[in-house]
Amino acid sequence: MQPPDPAQIARLYREALARQSAGDLDGAEARLRDVLAARPRQAEALFQMGRIAMTRGAPKRAAQHFERAAEAQPAEPAIWLAWAQALAALADRTRIRSFQRKAKAARLPAPVLARLQEALAPPAATPAQTLDALRRAAQALPDAAEPQVRLGQALLRAKDFAAAADVFGRAIALGDNRAETHTAHARALDGSGQTEAALAAHDRAVSAAPDRPETHGRRAILLQQMGRFDEADAGFRRAIALNPRDGEPYRLMVKGRKLAPDDPLIAEMETLWARPDLSDHSRMNLGFALAKAMEDIRRDDRIFGYLHKANALMRKLYPYDIAERRAEIDAVRTAFADTDFTARRVPGTSGYAPVFVTGMPRSGTTLVEQIIASHSRVTGGGELGFVMPEAMRLLSDGAGGLRPVSALSDEEIAGFGHAIEAHFRMRLPGADIVTDKSIQTYMVAGLVRLALPNARIVVVHRDPRDTCLSIYKNIFAEGTHRYAYDLRDLGLYTRMFLELVDFWRDRLPGGFHEIRYEDLIADPEPQARALIAAAGLDWEDGCLDFHKTERRVSTLSLHQVRQPIYASSLKGWQRHADELAPLIEALGDAVEQGGTE
Repeated sequence: MQPPDPAQIARLYREALARQSAGDLDGAEARLRDVLAARPRQAEALFQMGRIAMTRGAPKRAAQHFERAAEAQPAEPAIWLAWAQALAALADRTRIRSFQRKAKAARLPAPVLARLQEALAPPAATPAQTLDALRRAAQALPDAAEPQVRLGQALLRAKDFAAAADVFGRAIALGDNRAETHTAHARALDGSGQTEAALAAHDRAVSAAPDRPETHGRRAILLQQMGRFDEADAGFRRAIALNPRDGEPYRLMVKGRKLAPDDPLIAEMETLWARPDLSDHSRMNLGFALAKAMEDIRRDDRIFGYLHKANALMRKLYPYDIAERRAEIDAVRTAFADTDFTARRVPGTSGYAPVFVTGMPRSGTTLVEQIIASHSRVTGGGELGFVMPEAMRLLSDGAGGLRPVSALSDEEIAGFGHAIEAHFRMRLPGADIVTDKSIQTYMVAGLVRLALPNARIVVVHRDPRDTCLSIYKNIFAEGTHRYAYDLRDLGLYTRMFLELVDFWRDRLPGGFHEIRYEDLIADPEPQARALIAAAGLDWEDGCLDFHKTERRVSTLSLHQVRQPIYASSLKGWQRHADELAPLIEALGDAVEQGGTE
């Protein structure tokens, strides 16, 4: 294979800058992706990808690009400044602390560090003020599409999907036929529960950019989540035809089905894996896909050859220090330590009664939520992702630490509960009882119970060896769950999860229901009855027919929850005990706490 032609790479980069200056962000991104396919660590291309993401109103994606650019060129102040500005827009305390540590480790000059601290200050405008300003701009220019698009992006960030869908619809009616606008419209429609309309919006995105593999891929992901696996495969196949060196469509396609030993897809992936010119991102995705294929055909001897490589590449793309989690857990414990949750009562709280399902990823939370959501009174919300960041904003002391809960006024705590209710009602209008399967809710269980006394919390446990193996075999949204790609870190992270559950068991007696995945599999009906009772509901036989429930599933368990309860995943770790030795050593006595022998 010929090495990349430096002159061609330089030409592509110049073309990207020209298109970016002309406002053709799609064209600029396409050329930058070509540059990064050949040189994944080219700092200039990563920097420009971050700038484009910021222009699109996507600071989280921008921060990921800037982080990779800083790793490639750590002495460049402009990269660090842009990264700081993206993190300030996100207002993510954990990411900001990590950034500050990395900036100090990079030995940047003192004036640069001072500028970074200034840039990290939160924007003067609140999210509500920003939305108001964007609304005024859209009203002032009712015949212009771009103000509508910017407002729609802000509404998406606020997860006001129904309003965002209306705004993107107006932009399209005004003549914006860009694929990215149709894709954003699809995301808003999907988030507001209009799945078929979202699929139609993806169709329009494909029509607007039929040669862009990502438009076919995003449409296929939605089809997969709807359970339409054959149609999804056709979309992934089109994405592969347009970009044959991309491993991601293979991983997504493999996720939705079980492969047979003679499936030609396996040989196709192995041939691609052998190519020396794959980008790290493509090889990482392909490695997870091939590991899944080897598991499907019971070639246990070949799974970890792919899996270790894939996880190492993801860790390279998104570095992580487990000390970040230790600091976060310690800060949370300190913030909650001096409050007597059995005695404190908060006046003026909402009577709203959602059901929170929480625990480690891949521990059975999706199955538990699906059982509860099969009840006639319940609407499954999936991972709504509001409570934890809102709690952290409430607890923040403005200097990177957390205020003690005892310092929060009754009005602040009650307001937190009312904010949860308002957000959930916005996301799931007309629902009687909703579930929220956001993984991190256990972190702030005491605050949730103070703010919403009628809420129910369910904590799901599973043998930590099986849980961690399942995590290690899967990809999460890039840049999230960064601890997941190292076996030792997985074990330590799990220990900290169990530590915090123990903390709440002591501080919040009777405040949550615990269920073990293995018990649910072994004896479904009694466990399901106890679960439904813990959710404050009367039993319905349909709760055992959860796999027949017609609801969109967007988590990694999208295929499994459409099947009846099965026991094939129990004690799967035993077949790979040697490969999992670093995990088992790090878990230590957590195996006895969370495991089943």
